[in-house]
Amino acid sequence: MKKKHIVVGIALASLGLVLPACGSRELDNYPWNAPREKHQGQNKEIDDTGGAGAEDPVALAKEMKGGMNHVITCQEHNYQYQRANHIDVYAGYWTVTQNKFLFGGALPTTYTFPNDYLMGAMSTPSALYPAIRNAYFHGERLGVPHFKAIAMILFDFTAQELTDIFGPLAFDDMRAVKRFPPRTYISQQAVYKRIFDELDEASKILRETQPSSDELAKIEGPRGGISRGDWRNWVKFANSIRLRMAMNIVKVDPTQARQQAEKAMSDDIGVFTDKDAYDFTQDRNFCDWVGDNPIWKISVGWDDLRLGGSMENIMKRLDNPLIGVWFTKHGNILNANNQSTGYTFEDEGYIGVRQGIPMINKSDKLHGYGPYSAASSNMQNMPLPWIKRTEMLFIMAEAALRGWNTPGGATAQEWYERGIKLSFTENGLTEDDAAKYMERTEPKDIDYVDPYAGKAHDLKGRVMVGVAWNEADTDEIKLEKIITQKYMAVFPCSAPTWTTFRRTGYPRLFPVYINNWRGVDGELQLRRIPYVENPNNAEELKTLPALLGGPNEGSTRLWWDVPTETITDIPGDDLAKSKRREPKNF
Repeated sequence: MKKKHIVVGIALASLGLVLPACGSRELDNYPWNAPREKHQGQNKEIDDTGGAGAEDPVALAKEMKGGMNHVITCQEHNYQYQRANHIDVYAGYWTVTQNKFLFGGALPTTYTFPNDYLMGAMSTPSALYPAIRNAYFHGERLGVPHFKAIAMILFDFTAQELTDIFGPLAFDDMRAVKRFPPRTYISQQAVYKRIFDELDEASKILRETQPSSDELAKIEGPRGGISRGDWRNWVKFANSIRLRMAMNIVKVDPTQARQQAEKAMSDDIGVFTDKDAYDFTQDRNFCDWVGDNPIWKISVGWDDLRLGGSMENIMKRLDNPLIGVWFTKHGNILNANNQSTGYTFEDEGYIGVRQGIPMINKSDKLHGYGPYSAASSNMQNMPLPWIKRTEMLFIMAEAALRGWNTPGGATAQEWYERGIKLSFTENGLTEDDAAKYMERTEPKDIDYVDPYAGKAHDLKGRVMVGVAWNEADTDEIKLEKIITQKYMAVFPCSAPTWTTFRRTGYPRLFPVYINNWRGVDGELQLRRIPYVENPNNAEELKTLPALLGGPNEGSTRLWWDVPTETITDIPGDDLAKSKRREPKNF
């Protein structure tokens, strides 16, 4: 994280919106409380005038266009707050390779609490919600109800990801950009119900109004933007959100899960699949005010991210060629005494970094974990997907496995294999490559090795399933195959991946080596990010235990996170060094 890089604010003069730079405490307080320099209403708790966009549909569209860059931010510093310094790590995709930055406190890697980055996912409300507020509250009155519908979908998509990170949300107060405490939180169950209902309303409005491509360009830009000029893709996005959420609640409410999933899949517009040409994503053109993919910039430009150890070992054990598409081979690795470990760039191998391990003060390309595998040049121009087609294909594979009705009556195997094929072809590999990959019946016997640490972090590989579909497998093994392949295919989308890991126990991520989270089991890992208390929110956070069903801690499970697994010892293996979680999903 470089001091010389300045955080880029949203170009919304009418909002007066300023995003916090690294180390700002605003994210820990009220991240959706974006200051407005003008147009302050009489109600001092809620800005009820909303500025120019509350009276002018042209200004409203400009506000929305500026805010949409921040659904998943393109800006590198903000991406560290929003994703890289927490859930990208918890998903096992990446590991932060610094001991600390100039701001924010220690974060090895990132199982240190409290930490200023942990509320960083709330940068979405800070940047997005003020920009779409007027569309929601005033869009119909101004004759642009389709913008209200899109604002609802944007809010619901981000609220779904936020509730799956934190749990209870100040749902209405975040949307209204309420200015002063106390905020009123609602339970995650209530959040899910509100989102399901709002997705219905938003889809209905879009079907009635059917906005033109020119109208959509006002908020997306003229070069395709997000929906590529087709309102149906916004409905398809809403259906895809619904399908994701439905599968999330399959353990806690299986009846509603099936109803909501089949509703999304049977809709005449449907969800994103391999029949669509693109993911629902902001491409480089949409983000060209920044340029490179922020993950690539953080990894290669700043040396702050390296391939996660779990991701590395899973891909190597299954011999997935995508590892060479997304990541670089390691360089010359020195130990802590700057002596050769015998691992050099001539090995042409890939090595990742485990979660929760100590870090030196500065890892650069030559020292510490700097020589480990980084983002490849292929990631430099990679889009930032909001939702991927592969995610939908693998969810439908799980749905079919559970006996639910899926489009065309396709089987779990058919959806599974379509998901693998798409994950290959969308990254420049061929269907023949995918077919060969799907022949693997057993994983390779490859363990995790950390040369820099001198065996201290070495661990036996955990993935025990192959790739080839076998109808004779138990449903549990079939699910493990589905989720393990989904894990790789959904990369780099860490939010749904972390949720799926907590829900199912798959893929089998490595346990945390050093765990500084109070009450968090290193094998089960973090169940949620707790809200950080400060003088502004201390009173309102007293409502959380009742809404959570437990304390505001990282070990408290969310509503859909039903404990069905067992924890067992791993006998007779000096590489194991831990207990093992045995999932049970059927």
